[in-house]
Formats: sequence, structure tokens, C-alpha cells
Amino acid sequence: MARALIDHLAPARDRFVSTAARPLAFVILALGILSVATGWIFASPPGSSPDDDYHLVSTWCPRPIESTGCDTTTIDGELYVMAPVTTSHAQCEAFSPERSHACIKDYSDDTMFPSYRYNDGQYPYGFYQFHHLFAGHNVERSVWIMRSINVGIAMALIGAVCALSTREVRRATALAALVAWTPMGLYFIASNNPSSWAITGVFSYGAALYGALNAQGWRRWTLLGVAGLASLLCYGSRGDAAFYVFVASLGILILAARRRHLPEIGIASVLSVIGIWFMLSSGQSGHIAQSDASVTLHERIEVAIMNIRYLPEYFAGFIGLNSGPGWRDTPLPGYTTILGLLVLGAVLFYGARTMSLRKALAAFMVFGAMAGIPLLIATPPTFPNLGGYHSRYALPLLGTWLLIWLSCAIKKSSITRGQIVMFVFFLSVVDAVAMHTTIARYVRGLLSIRHMGWIAPGNLNGDIQWWWADMPLSPMTLWGLASLGYALALASAIYLLRNRQVEAPASTTPTQEEETA
Repeated sequence: MARALIDHLAPARDRFVSTAARPLAFVILALGILSVATGWIFASPPGSSPDDDYHLVSTWCPRPIESTGCDTTTIDGELYVMAPVTTSHAQCEAFSPERSHACIKDYSDDTMFPSYRYNDGQYPYGFYQFHHLFAGHNVERSVWIMRSINVGIAMALIGAVCALSTREVRRATALAALVAWTPMGLYFIASNNPSSWAITGVFSYGAALYGALNAQGWRRWTLLGVAGLASLLCYGSRGDAAFYVFVASLGILILAARRRHLPEIGIASVLSVIGIWFMLSSGQSGHIAQSDASVTLHERIEVAIMNIRYLPEYFAGFIGLNSGPGWRDTPLPGYTTILGLLVLGAVLFYGARTMSLRKALAAFMVFGAMAGIPLLIATPPTFPNLGGYHSRYALPLLGTWLLIWLSCAIKKSSITRGQIVMFVFFLSVVDAVAMHTTIARYVRGLLSIRHMGWIAPGNLNGDIQWWWADMPLSPMTLWGLASLGYALALASAIYLLRNRQVEAPASTTPTQEEETA
């Protein structure tokens, strides 16, 4: 009788545990995301992303320069802007991995210095003008405030997409973002580089459009609004990111659009045309078009063959190979790239479980842009070869491509517990090691070990030569909390998604029969 009573109460006990565990998992997820965001915001100093002297000066003195209060001067017939020397010389340790950021102590925020590196038309309006609102006298404080806002924008857009979308879209969005952004995407999103908005905007736009195609009622229209907001980030960041709106629209519409989706098709078409116009009117496209005229056919063929052979390494730069943090002068340990590529490869096989003509065409189109645009642009004299065209320029498309590749396959999940443990462990190691190396490089510099290359010291608190002013956490504490938060957030997200799937069967959408056909 006691046994029968226990068996009768077991379902109620399981429901109680599940009900109590879900709110706790949400809390852990939120705290973990905040800790990871804080870790990457403070992992590197001002001036630590590529061309940050240009970007910081452009932020303090955006176009039109006359209305920003920045003085100008002419040197040898060239116009210079007067910006804080801590912006134009923020990269004082660049290309010297053994040097910390302590060299910035030789400069003062009170000193103005002429700089010819500023945005005089190469980048569109938006990114610099927005961040100028938060530019103050204290450069270091202004920098981390701007980074926090960029991270907050990414969290808000991705959170909105996940909250409004169906369960299948939510799971595909979360998985695509994790794999595409760890670690370099997280590094650039939490930076003062326009690539922050490009990475966030392109992926959020594609995910929101895909979510709208699979939603109904007010959620459908709200997701289209989110897509519109995300497109503004693309327009205001880079010319190529504006063009990526067209690429993402075409890929997502090929994948999931039906006759009943005329509003989505119309809105995506308008946003794509606007993106193409922004790309054509940007100074970047004009410079490329002007440079192409001086390249002979023989030179183009030689460089094209060399670039095609280099393309796999270029894609590995998404994980950090030859394109690590800083000015690509912070080499990450080899096993971070290996583990990251293993996870990416596993996701590729996972997404290939289900295939359709629409999915194949959409994935091929986005992949063609992700590979073809760098191959087209990376020719002399604009770039000597593909090695000079940073992987971060194509990184915004990786998330959208993974989202397309994971469509349909996410509905038939049969991943084992062991596979989940390996997934969480591998990604957590990649994130933790990348952040540890980045912090060590700027706090005390990397160590050059014979036959081993550049190695990060294990103890980040051992010889602190530079750290954020008034920062209550030590480098080691910040890294530990952020790394733990990443693992806990990832585990909590997987628990919430899988737990929900067990409780209720996956819903079928009205277009399931069409997709099968």
C-alpha cells in the first residue's frame, strides 16, 4: 500500500520539482548572461579592437565635425581633428603582445592631439553619432559605458526574438548565436568597433524575420518591428553590413516564405533596397570600386587562386585563428580553435539531419555571400590578399547561415546527455580560455616561450601593470565569475529548452506539409 501511495505521488512530486526548478533556471540564466557580458566588457582596455584609434577619434569627433566642438588644424595640407590623446594613442601596445596597456599612463585625457584618422565619409551615419552622446572627459569611463550599451542592445534584440518566437525558432536562434559568437563575436559585440552593431544587427534581423514567418497574430508583427530595429544597426555600422540585410532577407525568404507571407516579403524587400542604397553610398564601396581599376586580370587570377586556398583558414578566423582579440595581435591557444571547430562541425552534422530544396538553396546563397564577398574584395591594391581582409567582416553572416542550417533539424532533437555535456564543456573552455588570454595580454602582457610561442600567465593577479580605474573586481575574480557564468547560463538555457520540450510535444506549423513537399 505504501508503495502504491509513493507511485501515486511521484508525478505530483516531479511536477513540483519541475515547477520550482524553472524559475531558478531563469534566474541563473539571467545572472550568467550578465556576468559573461561584464567579463567581455572589461576584458580589454580602450583601443583594443582593430583600428580603435580611428573609431574612438571618430566617436569623439563624428561628422559633421563643426557641430561636435572638436577643433581642427591643417598639417601639410591635410585636415586633422583635435581629440583626446588617450583616444588617438589608445592602442599604444598594439602589435607587441609582450606589452601591457600600462603605456596609456604616459597620456592624459586633458591633452588634445591632432589626428588624421577619423571618419570623413568612409562609414555611414549612425554608430559614431550615437556613441558620441556618451563621450565624456574621462575616456576610460566613457568607453565601458559605450560597450555596456552595445551589449545591452544585443541582449534586448536577441531576448525579444527568443521571447516572441516559437519554440523551434527560439532554440535555433540560441544555438546559432552561441556557436557563431563564441568567442570572437562576444569580444566584438562588447567593443567600441562598428562590427559590434554589424554582428548584432545582421543576426537579429535574420532571426526576427525567420521568427515572423513562423509566428501568428501580434507576435508576427512585433517580430517584424524587431527586424526593422535590427536593420537600423546594420545601416548605421558599416556599408557591408547594410548589404547583408539583403543577403539575410534572401536566405530567410527562400527558406520559409509562402504565399501568405506577403507582408514579410514586402517589408524585407524594402529594407533590402535601403541596405543596398546605404552600401552603394558608403565611402567603403567607393574606395573598393576605385581600387579595382588598377588591378590587372593576371594579378586578379593569381590572388583569387591564393585566396580560395586560404578560405578554410579565413573561416577558422571566426573562432580566432590568426584573427584573435586586439589588433589580431593576441594569439589564442591552438586548442581553443580546435574545440571551437569541433563544436561547429558537430552543429553542421546536426543540421544536415534534415534537408530540403529550399533549405539547400538558402544555405548555399548565404554561404556564397559569406565566401564570395571576401574573395571579391580581398584583391590588391585594396587588400594584398584574403589574409588582410579580417574575418570579422564576414562574421555577421555566420549566425544567419547557422540559423538556416539548423531549421527543421531542431524539431527532431535526439541529443544524448553525454553530447550535451561535451557541448557545454567545449564551448565553456573556448570562452574561458579566450577571455583569460585577452585579460592577461593587457594586464601584464603575454610570455614568449621558446618552441611554444605566446603563452598567457596563469595568475592574472600576479603582476598587474594596468587595470580599470575604480574597478572593484580583480582580473582573476572577473575572469572566474564570467567563466562560471557562461557555463551556468549555457546549462540553464539547455535545461529550459529541453525541459519544455519534454513537457509538451512540439507543435506543428501550418507549413509543415509544404516544407516536406
